[in-house]
Amino acid sequence: MKNCSLFLSMICVLGIAKTHAQQFDIILGMGFYATPSLKPVEPAYYFNGEFEYHLPNNKWALSAGIIRAKYTYRLEGSRRTLGGIPINQGSELQSNFLLKYKFFSKNWLTVPAGAGVGLVTMGRVEEILNDRSVSYLYEVSNTDVGFPLAVEAYTNLTKHFIAGVKLGSFIFPDYPIIGNNVGLRLRYRF
Repeated sequence: MKNCSLFLSMICVLGIAKTHAQQFDIILGMGFYATPSLKPVEPAYYFNGEFEYHLPNNKWALSAGIIRAKYTYRLEGSRRTLGGIPINQGSELQSNFLLKYKFFSKNWLTVPAGAGVGLVTMGRVEEILNDRSVSYLYEVSNTDVGFPLAVEAYTNLTKHFIAGVKLGSFIFPDYPIIGNNVGLRLRYRF
């Protein structure tokens, strides 16, 4: 289901952008990822890809993207340890569709902010002991709907390449914030 919604979002953005290719960006990014609900043991990193279409008025943009993060967190009672700390491994795969507004735009700097809707799949490694005290590891996951928020700042390097930074969060209706990210981004504008 998560891949289907991401695929449909990207097809929608690509279909719109096909008629106005000069207003279309492909974005790659990476940075630090934090989950306030868990106790991190090591710094976590994320990678993301995004397609963005700038509407003709050049103030609004539509984007569809995906974020992949892996992290290690403290889990009391775990048989796996890192430096003597009992740990578990987690991961998140977020697919989202955002509407962004450029509230500051000059020749050298653009600052858009956006909000939208998306799906997040949270995975974790479970450990099962059998009757002979042999442990087995397997990954379990669950998917839920959430609301991504993002603020960016970027500047033109050349006519087509644009560099910037992004600060983002993913909010659940039943649990306030599950993932914060901050990172560098490189855009290619058609």
